Amino acid sequence: MSYIRREESLETMVARAIGEGCNFADSYARTGLSLEGYHHRKLPETLARLDCGDVFDTRDDDCITAMGDALVAEANAISPGYGSRVLNICTYEDLLFDEQLEHLRWLILRWESFSHVRQQVRGRLAARRLIADLGEH
Repeated sequence: MSYIRREESLETMVARAIGEGCNFADSYARTGLSLEGYHHRKLPETLARLDCGDVFDTRDDDCITAMGDALVAEANAISPGYGSRVLNICTYEDLLFDEQLEHLRWLILRWESFSHVRQQVRGRLAARRLIADLGEH
């Protein structure tokens, strides 16, 4: 049996990034988690942009990273090392008896998925620009 890899279209990836960004922003806002310093001031702007589908704005890069770090730190505070574990191994079968920790696990995975597709889209767009530039020379 052979496996045929079907690449996701750029349009589909962009739509997925927008949907995941909107959902993540809403979920993160409901956690009430705060960020420190500069990111604390930027958070409302970042959440507003994500919520309205503007998920590729480079002004939000650091804040989105800080949001993921805050989620991991919060999970680690409840169960030492667990937030980091969620990013490094499959935790879908973990039996968690703490509802807040389960919610954080879910949010960390959503953040990771959103961040990943966001970077994939940027990579594809950069590749298209490079190929276009090479074609002009």
